Amino acid sequence: MRILEPVRRRTFLKVGLAASAGAALGGPRRWAHAQARPPIVIGLTCDASGSFADSGQADRRGILLAVEELNAAGGVLGRPVEPRWQDTASDPAVAVRVAQQMIERDRVDFIVGALSSAIAAPLSELAQRHGVVYCNTNSSSDTVTGERCQRTSFAFDANNAMFAAALGPLVGQHLGKRWLFLTHDHAWGKAATAAAREAMRKVGAEEIGELVIPAGTRDFSVQLLRVRGVKPQVVVANVAGVEQTTLREQAAGFESDRDAHWLFPHQDFPDLLALGPRRSFGYFITTWHHTLGEAGAREFVHRFRRRWAGAPIEVPDNVSCNGYVATRELLRAVERAGSTKSHDVIARLEGAVIRDNFRKYPSVVREWDHLVGQMLYLARCKKVSEMKDRYDRVELVADVPPEQISPPREVSKCKLQPLTDTPIRGG
Repeated sequence: MRILEPVRRRTFLKVGLAASAGAALGGPRRWAHAQARPPIVIGLTCDASGSFADSGQADRRGILLAVEELNAAGGVLGRPVEPRWQDTASDPAVAVRVAQQMIERDRVDFIVGALSSAIAAPLSELAQRHGVVYCNTNSSSDTVTGERCQRTSFAFDANNAMFAAALGPLVGQHLGKRWLFLTHDHAWGKAATAAAREAMRKVGAEEIGELVIPAGTRDFSVQLLRVRGVKPQVVVANVAGVEQTTLREQAAGFESDRDAHWLFPHQDFPDLLALGPRRSFGYFITTWHHTLGEAGAREFVHRFRRRWAGAPIEVPDNVSCNGYVATRELLRAVERAGSTKSHDVIARLEGAVIRDNFRKYPSVVREWDHLVGQMLYLARCKKVSEMKDRYDRVELVADVPPEQISPPREVSKCKLQPLTDTPIRGG
């Protein structure tokens, strides 16, 4: 683990600046030529309702900005990129139906998006059956890059093992060693608690109990009373979406932050913002934050704020940054492949090094499980007295390099299908 140091600027690859320099990079003639060719169609599986609505729309804003900037630069392979979107409603059955319509009826070339691992896993399997390259932008379950990994799918968020590896030392050393788990009753929540248990053992902490939170829970009084009764030093809250927002609202009203240190291993900024400043508390880990000054980060924030002025969240956050980078890297791989043929695009994504990722250390698309190895940040929710404006909610405390937290290949449960067993789509 490394404490944050002053930023050193690196050379920034300027593809991300295409929107502000579209005329110089392509101009009207090139764009007119691109429009005359059939578009590259991307299906967006982003929630606009249900538990992950706020983050789903943040994901969509990042994806759309990447598409618009590349279109402003003349498209990809001289073709415009056309996004197609339907609400996946934070519901696996709805998401699969929407994605299947996109694949079979709309003939999309690629699929991008997802917050819930309960959605990302079946979408990955659907994409594999059809040979469609799928970029899972924001699902963190270990299963989608483990036992349920697919050759056509790539995960651009860190997974639970990475979050736990980053948080274990911080919690054990600074917050306490008597842990109580709150576990969301779905794939991500169970995997997150399993990973945190492993981190707990490594730092010599003790588990004093686990409370399982059913999906759709809106009354947490029983769980909060239990926290007060068993007196843990740390509550590890592996709860996501609206359920996490509701839990934190009620915990703040119950003054549960006085009962223990609260740890939210993976906190999406849209959910934190929805809480309001007085109900934000505890520690968490994140993949990115808009206050970073790394190479290209400030320019990205500026372009995002200009494009999404007036949106519910005007700054890029960890979710929208993942959506942006995943979409940009997918389309860069198409450009490198010289084709939308799925096998060629997969080959160009595997092993790709992402240097202009707005972070201190490069990210790498791992060949053996398609997980994007990346650095993580330890963060603390600010007190109201510390905040300068609506978006000033977070203090970044420390960072962890990718090599310290990325699960090694020898423990991976992923067995990617060979390309000979993977259907070909596009060309």
